Amino acid sequence: MTTIGSQQTDKSLCPTDKLSNTEVAKIPSNYGLPVGTSSLESRVAGHVLDTERQTIGMLRAPNGRVFKPVIKPLLGKREITFYENLQMSEDPVMVQLKSYVPRYYGTTELQISGRQVTFLSLKDITEGMAEPCVMDIKIGRRTWDPLATPEKKATEELKYAESKRTYGFCITGFQVYCVTSGQLRKFGKHYGKNLDAKAVVEALKIFLNISPERPPCRQLIVKLLSFLWKILLFFRTQRLFRFYSSSLLVAYDAKRLRHYLRLNDTSVDRSSSSGNVAKSFSSMNSHHTTTPNNIDTRRNRTMERVHFVKRSISLINEYDTPRKEKKKPFNRSESCSPDFRVDRACRTNSYVNNCDDDIVRVKEDYNDLLNELTSSSEEKENWVRINMIDFTHVFPAEEHDTLDRNYLEGIENLVKLVEMFLVSKHRT
Repeated sequence: MTTIGSQQTDKSLCPTDKLSNTEVAKIPSNYGLPVGTSSLESRVAGHVLDTERQTIGMLRAPNGRVFKPVIKPLLGKREITFYENLQMSEDPVMVQLKSYVPRYYGTTELQISGRQVTFLSLKDITEGMAEPCVMDIKIGRRTWDPLATPEKKATEELKYAESKRTYGFCITGFQVYCVTSGQLRKFGKHYGKNLDAKAVVEALKIFLNISPERPPCRQLIVKLLSFLWKILLFFRTQRLFRFYSSSLLVAYDAKRLRHYLRLNDTSVDRSSSSGNVAKSFSSMNSHHTTTPNNIDTRRNRTMERVHFVKRSISLINEYDTPRKEKKKPFNRSESCSPDFRVDRACRTNSYVNNCDDDIVRVKEDYNDLLNELTSSSEEKENWVRINMIDFTHVFPAEEHDTLDRNYLEGIENLVKLVEMFLVSKHRT
């Protein structure tokens, strides 16, 4: 962690070597940060911005980018070189790898408290998410690179030891929005360091909004696996690199998850015919059952409830209006019909006892329908994302005919744990 505020230029903040693809941002400073930038609120691990302690961390720009500070010149230059080689390379392995990392926009130099600091400019994985849930998962049992000192090796082996020994990965931090309350919860590195094998699974459940009352959301799990399977396949074939202390950054939008959970969990069972009014009203108050994700079904359910409320209100008006003021003549034969009396009684009873609940459900249905109609196709498909990040400890493979077993073990175990939620007995 680098301290700022000294009048002398700190070479660890800005490498002396001129870096290619670098732009200088000439924007005024405001309380130590350039105008238009702010601390990255969705940061769950890594660099921390602390103005009181005068330390530099991840920044967020208003254009959907994040700025990662170059803390140490050697490591920073190594990561910048990795990204720039990735941009230019036409090697099939590199082209494939490029699709799994954040989009790279070069480097930017910003004035921080009167100091010029070099940042990597990357695409923000949470851009466009209303309630971003983010988890940083460091992959690999071994997190020290070939240049590490004996002291560094010993320190790294003690970090997240239980998790790395069991699964070959560790959770360094995460944040999650609870789908029921909307409350944001953050879990830092101290939480992650104390996770044993069982607690890792529990942490994944918290992050994925899984509880005894709320089973795994199948749409979310399948989306996550679609990314993880591709990255797993990549590491079962690539032999160019060894990735040490590199992470997977996992993100999804809790607002979208809430929408899918409602689609899955709040559909109503209508086993009876819609032609029988009394039975249809009775079925509307029956227990919820899970049905396929079908927007037409939900739209029909909403319209039925709207018509039901309208009919109930009309019925009340019929009772409240003096008979002589009614425009429609009273039909004695119809009033004597048993079916008519039963139908009217059912509607009246349902209105008196369940109108409030029904109106709440109508509003919920309209919210879901509005969300479905106003969301773009990209938002519907792109609400779950995974990026490979942190490439300061990536080295060329010493033996090109071997796989990166260290990374491969970790991601294989991560995939197995996520697949476990897919085949859960209480899945949605």
